[in-house]
Amino acid sequence: MRKLLTALLLLTLLACQSESRDPLKSLELITPSGSKIKTTLVYTPSDMEQGLSGLKAEDFSDDQGMLFFYASEQEMLFWMPDTYFDLDLFFLNKDLKILDIIRKLPHYIGRANPELIPKARGVWARYVLEMKATSPIASKLQIGNILEWSSSLALEETSSKVSAELLKSSQ
Repeated sequence: MRKLLTALLLLTLLACQSESRDPLKSLELITPSGSKIKTTLVYTPSDMEQGLSGLKAEDFSDDQGMLFFYASEQEMLFWMPDTYFDLDLFFLNKDLKILDIIRKLPHYIGRANPELIPKARGVWARYVLEMKATSPIASKLQIGNILEWSSSLALEETSSKVSAELLKSSQ
């Protein structure tokens, strides 16, 4: 009986923990092959500016990604100040279809000499997903693939909540 109660308590704690994850901060994207990308969602100007800057390679696994979440489609311009590993950038439309890919954008440690910091060419998209260039999951993604959104909030709900938070923070 004691083992059963302990097991139930652990299951309850795990359920609470997974429900307490902020859907506006983390989610999963699922690739066409079924691989899951543990994704950090960034949408505030300060979080977007920070991006993966300062993060060491050993602190960002091959199944992780960072999704830059914009309210509308626009020309995306990315650069890599203070990055410690090369990145693959996936440019997505509103339906999470991969429109374009930049592979192996070189890292650049520090922020000195801004003219030397690698920059990606401009690409029109709604969202941008960054992953390690060495990720086996990233290497299998191709233009035309559609990623599946997996979160307690639907993509449309997330977009509405992000817009509301950005509006609230700008007032």
